Amino acid sequence: MLLDASDRKILHALHMDARVPETILAKRLRLSRDVVHYRIKQLSARGLIPVYRTWIDLGKLGYHNYKLYLKMSGDQKRRSEFFEHIRSRNDVFWLGVADGAWDVGVTFFAKNKEEFFDKKNELFSRFSDIIMEKKTGLLVDIWVYPFKFLVGEEGEPRTLFGNIEENELDEIDRKVLAALMHNGRAKSVELANSAGVTVDILRNRVKRLEETGIIGWYAAAIDHTKLGMEFYKTFLYFDNLGAQEEKKLLEFCKSQPNIVHIVRLIGPWEIELEIMVENYAAYNKIMHELRALFPHELRNIESAVMSEDYVFPAKKTIFG
Repeated sequence: MLLDASDRKILHALHMDARVPETILAKRLRLSRDVVHYRIKQLSARGLIPVYRTWIDLGKLGYHNYKLYLKMSGDQKRRSEFFEHIRSRNDVFWLGVADGAWDVGVTFFAKNKEEFFDKKNELFSRFSDIIMEKKTGLLVDIWVYPFKFLVGEEGEPRTLFGNIEENELDEIDRKVLAALMHNGRAKSVELANSAGVTVDILRNRVKRLEETGIIGWYAAAIDHTKLGMEFYKTFLYFDNLGAQEEKKLLEFCKSQPNIVHIVRLIGPWEIELEIMVENYAAYNKIMHELRALFPHELRNIESAVMSEDYVFPAKKTIFG
């Protein structure tokens, strides 16, 4: 799908801040508010913006995030039952479907390792007939970059899950978060009505949730397929990833416009990269540069092409 420079700038801006007012965006882009409003409406109608996402940092609510990656059999009936089960759970942060090193990725959130241990074993027991291989890891943090490839600019990443804190939510907080999860760009009046509170209460609660870091930020989710791009998940296995090596890796990622997420974790591999590129040749070029940058430390690279990607797949029940 062809986009002009203004459309790309609008997508980039909304991916960085989905709640930016149209008047401010218009001034920044030197366009009229009506033009900006029309273009945003068209981008949504064309499917480039399927949803406006509210990034919630579960670490600020005392949760750890645990990752599962699975290779599954081809039993379509049982696979459908598996996905229906995962999408119904209110303890799943992320669900991914791919072809390559793994078929399915799931990120659970749990208060402690014992709770996750029970969740994992229950899932494996229920679907033992189709789970052929499995790997687990503990998520350390996620670095989220703006979509630099849209405008050719570098940008600083934002992070989630870096620190575990015990902030409490009351019923109003949960209703406000539920409303924001359904549409992170909805107007305050709409959100207040959905949460059953006044606009003033809503704004005060949102401000507090932002200040505590429970609400990380708001971002337009952009459908990469509408941009004609492929989405790769990459697993990096290092023999040695000390402070200097990690700094070098992060500088490399910052310089690469197509790297959109960095995931650090404790597990069989140390780093996951999420990369959006035009084709496999462009992806392979990045991998060659990585290998050249770490000729001795980088032991192995595994890849998968993402076909489906969901954050809070059961978002209607998480805080509702």
